[in-house]
Amino acid sequence: MTGASGFIGVELVAQLKANGYWVIVATRNPDKFGRNGMEWVRLPSPDEPVEAFEHILGRVNHIVHLAAIHTPQFAVSADTYHSVNCVLTAKLARAAHKTISGKFVFVSTVRAQCGSLHEGIALESDPPQPTDDYGRAKLAAEAEVAAALIRGNYTILRPVLVYGAGMKSNMAMLLRLAALPLPLPLNSLTGKRSLLDRGALCRAIIHCLNEASTDGGTFIVSDRIPVTIPEIVAAMRRGLGRNHSLFSCPPWILNIAARMTGQNDRRRRLNSDLVASSAKLQSTGWDAVENPARRIEELSDTLAASGRPLNRSKLLDIRKVWSASTTKLRQGLASISRHERRP
Repeated sequence: MTGASGFIGVELVAQLKANGYWVIVATRNPDKFGRNGMEWVRLPSPDEPVEAFEHILGRVNHIVHLAAIHTPQFAVSADTYHSVNCVLTAKLARAAHKTISGKFVFVSTVRAQCGSLHEGIALESDPPQPTDDYGRAKLAAEAEVAAALIRGNYTILRPVLVYGAGMKSNMAMLLRLAALPLPLPLNSLTGKRSLLDRGALCRAIIHCLNEASTDGGTFIVSDRIPVTIPEIVAAMRRGLGRNHSLFSCPPWILNIAARMTGQNDRRRRLNSDLVASSAKLQSTGWDAVENPARRIEELSDTLAASGRPLNRSKLLDIRKVWSASTTKLRQGLASISRHERRP
């Protein structure tokens, strides 16, 4: 297994062990696993030969390949995305073809299917149209896996945005926003987004290791129904034991606020759709989460009950941004009003 120390990997290791699997971690950071008594091997780099990958697979029946560059803190070139997300995957798949008797499960991304915004419902039968270097590298890696494993002993999964304990990026930002003791003008955001529970994704991976009907297939992985940003934040606030305190704001005001704070792109993403269907994977026997809002509520409640501290400095930063945004909005509205009064 690669990517075992990541957000998805930590949960997957636990589920694999609970299902009776012996997990060998392929990593470049062995200190993370040696202290826990886990068996590990050194993961070769993309520029090493296929034989180096074959060497680490001697006692392996199955491979789950999670490791990838996702959302780096710094700018990443197209070549780096291709090297880490495609070339390494290709060499691992070629080595797997020569060595393993079981399955190769490659966790790709819905971004190999489409961009971060999508009209209609994204399906595996649609022609892939990635819109960034990350998605293009993952799509190229999918082709390499299919070309290498000619026996069809592989499954490619395209998960949408994943949520769960320890989540980062946009979902973590929404959780911090939900924790603020402030009413939020989010009800006007109507864009629908498909999400995916982390535990359900791990169950999908294990399902594919055992289910022959997934052999040689590519599957989108998502919860059953999409949700809006207001529904997500309201669920988080219910889980934290608070009133949702959301209200509507005229779109033109949100547009002005976004423009003044340099958040036009983010506002556009939050108010646009990315709905994807996992019906194909469900037809093989995998159970998707029915109600993501309810699952998010349960997750938020768990975080609150465990006493997990919220990062005070980040909350203060959000409050400062909120204060600055409202001040700029008032100034902008006043300027508009003065302009309208001119003869």
